[in-house]
Amino acid sequence: MEPWTARLANAFEAVRHAASQLGRGKKIKPTPFDEKNRGAPFNASGVAQVGPHRFVFIDNRDPSSLFELVLDDDDAEAERIARRPLAGVVPGALRDPEGLARVDVDGEIFLVVASSLFAAGTHRSDGLVRARYTPHGALHAESMAGFRAWLLRHETWLAAAAERDPDDDGLNIEGLAWDPHAGTLLFGLRGPAHPGEITLIRVPIDVAAPSWTKSMLGPSSTVRIRVPKSTAIQGVRDISYDEKNGDFLILLGRSTSKSDAPFQLCTWNGSSDKVRLLDIAVHRSMKPEGVTTFSSGEETKILVVDDGGGFAVVDYPDVDQ
Repeated sequence: MEPWTARLANAFEAVRHAASQLGRGKKIKPTPFDEKNRGAPFNASGVAQVGPHRFVFIDNRDPSSLFELVLDDDDAEAERIARRPLAGVVPGALRDPEGLARVDVDGEIFLVVASSLFAAGTHRSDGLVRARYTPHGALHAESMAGFRAWLLRHETWLAAAAERDPDDDGLNIEGLAWDPHAGTLLFGLRGPAHPGEITLIRVPIDVAAPSWTKSMLGPSSTVRIRVPKSTAIQGVRDISYDEKNGDFLILLGRSTSKSDAPFQLCTWNGSSDKVRLLDIAVHRSMKPEGVTTFSSGEETKILVVDDGGGFAVVDYPDVDQ
């Protein structure tokens, strides 16, 4: 083959290979945690960053504590997962914790933990907890009594769903994030859910107020957001605020356990009526329930925790226009 012919063939092959890679995106595949929670895999839900390569997450089967995860520069576990007891929260005050948000006030880190608020038979999950983050030991925490009843009085359209099981399109809140610009908590609904649409509830709150009571809550409002080119029934599995770009990162997934709707990651600018999908896929072995972004050197990365007892780190992908 003539040299110019070989060069042309090589160039053609490079273009063909590049074209074949388009649309494949990144894929999230879980790595099991090195530890278990008292013999059982961590049922990891909401997650928030509390320091460089340092995070806390929820085990929704264990409302007594948060759990601290430290990663090294290679995105592997650097220390044993530490149990951080929620000191001051009596048994039963927080049931089925799912959402976790970080709030910064005057150099202090507050962590807000939200129950799913779901109903199952005569059982009602409730609880909205505020904890002050410290580097070591138990976390001083307070539980807001009656949050579920307060929300249902203000968002009356949820009344019927609040009496249904989550797998019967009942009320099920799994995402929680802090909007620092509006001074509101954003609650993401896994259910009830509608095709091609997700629902958030905004609740203004003074997170640093002296007392953690319902008097600190402002008038709530409902936000409905479209998922472009989608007819799937998906709910919010988690939501977090990305300080670097000022957007919210939203994890979507099946709204009921019987659904086969896909898991997807998307961004939302806080005011648009639609999200923007990220070019990323979730491995079939993973059931992601918590997500946050973090910086590693000059790179922005995404940490996802899994209710099957694992986690994954992936580079922040491009946004699908």
